[in-house]
Formats: sequence, structure tokens, C-alpha cells
Amino acid sequence: MPESKSQHRQSVEPFQGFEPLTANYVYCPNQFFDVLLPHGSRGCVRLVAYLLRRTLGWLDANGEPIEQEIAVTWRELIEHAGISRGALKDALTEAMNGGFIDELRSAKSKTSGSAGQSGQYRLKWGNATEYVKSPADFDGFYAGEGHRTPVPNAFFDRIVPVEPLAVTKVVGTVLRHTIGYQNQFGGRRSSAPLSYQLIANYARLSNGKTLSQAIQSAESAGYIQRLESGIFSPDVSQQQATTYGVRWLQAANNGDIGSKIPVESDRSKFPSRNGSESPAEHRFKIPSSINKTNKDTLKQQPAAAWKEGIRLLIDAGLDRGSATRLVKQQGMDVVRNQLDWLDARNPTENRVGMLRKAIAENWEKPQSIVQQERRKAIRQRRRQQDVQQVQEDVQIKQQRAARKARQQQLLTEWGSASLAERRRWIAAAVERETSARLADIIRREAVETTKPHFQVLESIAVERQLPRIVSIENC
Repeated sequence: MPESKSQHRQSVEPFQGFEPLTANYVYCPNQFFDVLLPHGSRGCVRLVAYLLRRTLGWLDANGEPIEQEIAVTWRELIEHAGISRGALKDALTEAMNGGFIDELRSAKSKTSGSAGQSGQYRLKWGNATEYVKSPADFDGFYAGEGHRTPVPNAFFDRIVPVEPLAVTKVVGTVLRHTIGYQNQFGGRRSSAPLSYQLIANYARLSNGKTLSQAIQSAESAGYIQRLESGIFSPDVSQQQATTYGVRWLQAANNGDIGSKIPVESDRSKFPSRNGSESPAEHRFKIPSSINKTNKDTLKQQPAAAWKEGIRLLIDAGLDRGSATRLVKQQGMDVVRNQLDWLDARNPTENRVGMLRKAIAENWEKPQSIVQQERRKAIRQRRRQQDVQQVQEDVQIKQQRAARKARQQQLLTEWGSASLAERRRWIAAAVERETSARLADIIRREAVETTKPHFQVLESIAVERQLPRIVSIENC
């Protein structure tokens, strides 16, 4: 952990990369990325991030927060959280109304007749049994198992307080979609394919220019790196999203974040953070293999294919000599393409002359056909997404029904139990809980209640070997 809280301020040295996930990180609730970052204002994001950093970035030897109720002055939030004086009141109101923090004591300005008073706040933890991503359903960070990401301290110390909100959103999106995903073996991604549209949708950055500038700023500052450039092509099968990753310190190259970070000898195979190995002006061009044909290879085509091409060109109006020369020079693929595309070029006077020139110069596919194929691909992709969405909705409904049934079964056990059994289950839940604050909340549970905390219901399931509310596959 850092040595002093004054280090929250931006470092004057160039950013070299995030430290490896072995020491200086905040075990951040994923709802910071899924709920707050896409929908919150810059002031609210900075305020909650500062409290997360102060609360979860300073732990004792037992892993408990040293401070859970944070007393802060307005000056501290202005200097260290990066919130202007004019935006601070609105940020606090938004954070409290959104269910991200609780106010324990309101701040008061110093006057001639009374001393000033620091505001006191703490993160708000919810009692929901399900992880939610909708701001309308959010009422406190998820307190159950899982749904946490080990976020390097530098994200909270250097990026959130000083960078524009769009840059913070881009870096947060990369963090969430790389180290924010954990597999069944405990490993975490080091990179992920992230298209412009995915970043725009997740971070709610609808302005394309703003998104492009934010990505470029995050790359040039060294927060993220482009490991593989995307491919834009009218052919859907050729399209490929750009792959981004978090930029780690060189010292971390031999480390491990669950998924291996490339060592220096491997990194040379990837493009630098400022672009791909190829010049920028060629980066998004359609690969030459799509539009051009290797003439040497085509000259080896069977004679039967040549004869077929010559016949097609003669039928289209060319003389035999021109047809033979074009087929031998350009090959059958070019001939077929230009024949198929001719009507889309809307020839008016010299149809044969346009065809001859199009084959000889291997003209690109007409934009009308490109747009038509693009619309067709979009419709097909949307149909696939609709089918997938329906399947996911059915699965979610089934999972919710199963959880509700398991919860009702445990509530029935609770309702028919004696007071002694209920006390035993509450004590077991307290003992199982790793957070001191949540354990204290459970300890105060009334044995007469009809709706105990879900941790207490989980204790019933463990003792009586019944299905738990949150099954293993959902954790």
C-alpha cells in the first residue's frame, strides 16, 4: 500500500505503466464500472472513487478497512479528489441519491460564530441477493461473494482525479473487460478484443469524435496499449475488433495476473501503444487479397476456366482477342466480379467499354453493393443477437425462478425453526462473514424477523445441506 495519503495527487513523472497486481491495488466492486462510471457525472465518479480508494485501499493485517467512515473536508476533496468547489455539492447529492454513499455527518463552513465541521461519509453496501447493473435498481454496492476487480492504485490516484471523464471511462472499460474477468481457475485476462462500438455502448460515449480522442489520449498517456489493430472490411468474416490491454510496468513482464503478460521478447511481436506496425494510412484499408489477385498464380489456372471466362466476356460484347487478353492478365475472379458489378455502375452509353476498363484496372466494388452487403450483414447480426438475447432472457428467468424457489425453501425452514436454531444460524452467518461491518449488521438481526439477511439463509443451507440461494455457477 502507498506510504502516505498525499500520494493521491498526480505524479509529475511520465506514466510508465500500472504496477503488477501483487501489492498496490484496490479490490474494487465491479458496480463502480458497471453502474457508476457509465452513468455518473465526473464529480460523482471522482467522489466515489476517492472514498473507494480511502476505504478499500488501506487495509489492516486482517484485510479489514482501516477506515470505513471517512471524514473529509471540502478542501481535501477539491485538492485530492479533483472536484471543483462549484461541483462538490452536486456530486455529494448525486452520490447519495444514487445509493453509492451514506452521509453520516454533513459538512459545515466555518463562520465567525462557530467552528467548521468536516463532512463524514461511508460507502453504501446493499442487501440485495442479486448483482444488478441498472442504476434504477442500485441501492448500495453488492456485498456478496465475487463481482470484484483488483484495480491498481494508479487508476484512482492518477487517472480519475485529473483526466477527463471520457478518458477515465475508456481506461475503466479496458480494466473491466480484461482483469475484471476471472475464469474458473482464478486467472484474469491480460487483453481483450474491444470494438469502438463495444466501448461506446459500455461507457455510454455516443459522440464518435469524443470516443476517438479519449482512446488516443489513453494510449498516448500510456494507460492502455493496442496489442492488435482491428480490420474494417465490407466482408463481415474479415472484420476484427482492436485488441486492447492494460499497460503494465516493464518490471511486471515476468509477473502473473492470472493470464501471462507478454515478456519483452514477445512484446516486439505486438504493435506499440501508438499504433500498429504498419503505417497509419494503411491500417484500415481492405486487405489487398480481397481486391487484387496474384497474376502469376492466376496464369496457372486450368484452361477450362479460361475458356469459360472468355465465353462470358464474348457474350457481354467483347471481341475474342480482348476477352482472351483480359482473362489471362487478370484472372477469373476479377472477370466474374466485374461482370457481377457492372449493372451497379449504371452504364449508360458504352457498357462494353466500361466493362473492359473495369477489368483491366480491377475497379473496386461499387459502394451501392458494399452498402447493400453491409445492411444485409447488419440484419443477419441483429437476428443472431435477437435469438441470443431471447435465449439469455429465458436463462435469466430460469435462474431467478430457481433462486427464488431456493430462497423460499430456506425461509420456510426459518419460519418453522425454534428461536435457539435461529440464533445458531445468525451466529454461523456472523462467523462466516469476512467484513466486520456486515458481520455487525447480521449480528443485530432480530430472531423474530420474517425476512432474515441472505447470509443467514445461506447458513441454514449449509447446516441442513440444502441448495444455497446463490448457486456456485452464479458466483
